[in-house]
Amino acid sequence: MTNAPDCPDAIPSALAVGMAAPDFPFSPTPEKPNSLSDLRGQPVVLAFFPAGWDPARAEQIAQYNAILSHLPSLNAELLDLSVDGPYRRLAFAGEQVQVPFVTEAVPGGAVAQRYGVAGRTALFVVDAEGIIRWRYIAPVGATPNADDLLAALRALSVPSGIGGGGGLSRREFIAATLAAAFALAAPLTPTRADDAGPSPAGGSVPPVAAAGTMPITLKVNGTVRTLDIEPRVTLLDVLRERMGLTGSKKGCDHGQCGACTVHVDGRRVNSCLTLAVSCQGKEITTVEGLARGDALHPMQTAFIAHDGFQCGYCTPGQIMSAVALLREPVGPEDADVRESMSGNICRCGAYPNIVAAVQSVRKGNSDASV
Repeated sequence: MTNAPDCPDAIPSALAVGMAAPDFPFSPTPEKPNSLSDLRGQPVVLAFFPAGWDPARAEQIAQYNAILSHLPSLNAELLDLSVDGPYRRLAFAGEQVQVPFVTEAVPGGAVAQRYGVAGRTALFVVDAEGIIRWRYIAPVGATPNADDLLAALRALSVPSGIGGGGGLSRREFIAATLAAAFALAAPLTPTRADDAGPSPAGGSVPPVAAAGTMPITLKVNGTVRTLDIEPRVTLLDVLRERMGLTGSKKGCDHGQCGACTVHVDGRRVNSCLTLAVSCQGKEITTVEGLARGDALHPMQTAFIAHDGFQCGYCTPGQIMSAVALLREPVGPEDADVRESMSGNICRCGAYPNIVAAVQSVRKGNSDASV
């Protein structure tokens, strides 16, 4: 089995292809697999990366498919990549492939040390039997080489039939190709000089941000998160692809449908038109932040009671807009509500029930503030 080329000064103790992947826990959620061994029977991508980097982003789809254009025999166009707890669910044309992604495997951690890649950006593909089938260890202080990654993928060769011969199965090859796309998107690891000792303040050396990105801090639903993003990234993409808050929907992506409505300092905004960097220091609330524990917000309860939805795609944006309306000087009539909610489109035409839900909360509004 051929490795992706490691850096010249690759750590000798890094686990090699053909070795058994050490087991480790990765999820505290009881209803989901909580260790690597629980995932036997499917390929797994393990990624060790600098803190703050998340490969679940829109650019990954384009990068993955660009690699596929050089591997025409695979024919597995990636259509969508979404977050589901410790997983990244991948939707391919004609098939579904689930690839677990370990969010706690960071350079310098206990798991990274067991794999021999402490302090490095590295990716491993583990097959259904728990054996390492492909690996990539990023060069220190240098960007991954796309030609080397492609050469390594071609050397793996896709078998004509799943499970046939000694090569990778189709799903394992897809996982390896995905890992290569991750490698191309990963930021640089610190140089050895940077990694030599603690910072003057006595703490760890902060991770090196990818070129073209900047660190931002956002407070979303009461939780503060620090991320490295490109300045052009919208608030909607950060919420959905970096934080896993998929309640806010991408409808038109042009600010015309309202499906992406969230609150910024209590005001409703179209998050698809709002740059994330502009929201630093502000209170951001999404539909996931309306409930108080198990108790739904009164507006959420009203939408259920009045059947204020059909397909449900626009519903989070409708509810967020309606909650903000409660704090605005809107007239008492149904026509006033329709005008105030006119920026939120329901293509199913559930408008009468939406207005009824909003009016029911307005008339009995005693605990409807966010």
